[in-house]
Amino acid sequence: MARDRRAALAAAVLLALGAAAGCGASKGSAKPAAAAPQQPVAPAAPAAPTAAELQARLLTPADMPAGFVADEDTEDANGEMSSTEPDCRSMTDLMNSQGHPAGALSAADASFTRSQFGPNIATGLAGFATPEAAQKLLVSVTQAMHSCTRLTETDKDGSSYDFLVTQLSFPHTGDASAAIRVVAEVDDLPAQVDLVLVRVGNTLLYVADTDFGNTDADLTKQVVTRAVAKVENPAAAPRSVPAPAPAPAPAPASETQASTT
Repeated sequence: MARDRRAALAAAVLLALGAAAGCGASKGSAKPAAAAPQQPVAPAAPAAPTAAELQARLLTPADMPAGFVADEDTEDANGEMSSTEPDCRSMTDLMNSQGHPAGALSAADASFTRSQFGPNIATGLAGFATPEAAQKLLVSVTQAMHSCTRLTETDKDGSSYDFLVTQLSFPHTGDASAAIRVVAEVDDLPAQVDLVLVRVGNTLLYVADTDFGNTDADLTKQVVTRAVAKVENPAAAPRSVPAPAPAPAPAPASETQASTT
């Protein structure tokens, strides 16, 4: 069905976030020589958020623009990713390595849809021990994405779809961010995914806006802005809640005097 193909298209790029954590771990620095002067102790990094804390920082239907509802479909529609381009090897390896991010200590995700044919918004959070660990994952994912221009997804039934990977201009947000666009023909219909990755401290956020035809750039920016704000302040009021109407301004003194004469 069209909805299953839309979900598969989104999952293809989202898998890179989880799989890339397995790309090598940095080694610890060597101990200083005994005669070396003692270095100032750096402030302790904030503790990695727990799964419950990440869940509280996820977007909810109340945070989404009008018309979006939670997408409860958990069917695995993912296929096998491959490419004839040598530079794509690391990216396809990442996408095909499903599972919880190995470098993350906690994770949570949510998905929303407006209709059977889209748009679909998928978002997730991964908590790391340090901001450096989260940044390393962000860099490894974006480097892998940027090295590749074409992918192929082969489904379990043998059908395949070609993906074109391009850069996406997106405003800087959070402590660091990157964005990419993936385009495909799905059942003779153009489909597009705009994927934005953002680091906020030691938390890595992704937002994927998937739709048939062209994605809505304003929608993507609105959701990313709200998602970043909620990571920074989980208690922030939902953006979709209307703000109270401002009180009417008092009438000028001349009008007041005229009404009483």
